[in-house]
Amino acid sequence: MISQRFKIKKPIIAIVKNNGLHTSKFTDIGDIVTIDDGPLDGVRMVEVQWRDRTALMFTKELREHADLIEGAAT
Repeated sequence: MISQRFKIKKPIIAIVKNNGLHTSKFTDIGDIVTIDDGPLDGVRMVEVQWRDRTALMFTKELREHADLIEGAAT
């Protein structure tokens, strides 16, 4: 399993479950997200850990609006 961490440089959409319903929220600049089912390729949604919860984010937005934290991949 590949784990990658990214630092958000421009707000992007995160889909989270809230009271059983999927809700969209925007990340803040500087937020850190961790992808546990990488690699970050293709055009799809990927499950991430964000603000101590599981969220879905678009891979394209992560590639374009977040920076990979070097040395954080395992």
